[in-house]
Amino acid sequence: MKKWIEDLLALQNCDLRIRSLKIRLGLIPEEIRKLDEESAKEKKRLDDSKEIFLKHELDMKKIESGIAEKNTLAQKLQTQSAMIKKNEEYKAMLNEIAGVKSSVGEFETQQLLLMDKIEDDRKKFRQAEKIYEDRKKSISDEKTGLAELGKQLEQEIKKLSEKSEELRKNVAPEILSPYSRLLSRGTSTPFSPAKDGICGNCHLRLTPQTVNTARKESPAFCDNCSHMIYYSE
Repeated sequence: MKKWIEDLLALQNCDLRIRSLKIRLGLIPEEIRKLDEESAKEKKRLDDSKEIFLKHELDMKKIESGIAEKNTLAQKLQTQSAMIKKNEEYKAMLNEIAGVKSSVGEFETQQLLLMDKIEDDRKKFRQAEKIYEDRKKSISDEKTGLAELGKQLEQEIKKLSEKSEELRKNVAPEILSPYSRLLSRGTSTPFSPAKDGICGNCHLRLTPQTVNTARKESPAFCDNCSHMIYYSE
């Protein structure tokens, strides 16, 4: 294999590695964004769970306040009933006291039902809190890892870019120019192998003349995709 082919392949290996690293580096911001998004969702689940828990606790305080208020009223009415002389008024007072006590009973029934809900809410909240704290640490570690990976990639890209600049000095301008143009497209392999008369880039058949040129290890270009080719037995 002629030296110009070896030199161009060495340059291409370096440049394709740089391209691959840059693609990986470019994915990191999106990965971090997704982690932040996941963290926000977990926080919302926790906040929602806490909100339900606190709401039921507030409802419980209202019920307790209602019970206390009704008990106070019942005691007040009982005290007043002792001073009533007329039977009709006394019976009316007893009915009112019974109504107040009935309200207390309803409050106490609601209280018992709500106690079960609050206990269930407390368990769910603690579970959500643990999940959030565990995932929060995990996400933080992942983000730290991605940030560190980003630094490593940038360092490797810098080193390879310096190496690429040195390797370019070994390639003749008339070869380097079309190679650089093809490389800038950013999606394919500029200098591709041809085998059995087939281009390694577009996988279409080459003309006999192009195959001949490539076999002689002279600069050749695919008749279909215009990529540079070298012949690989």
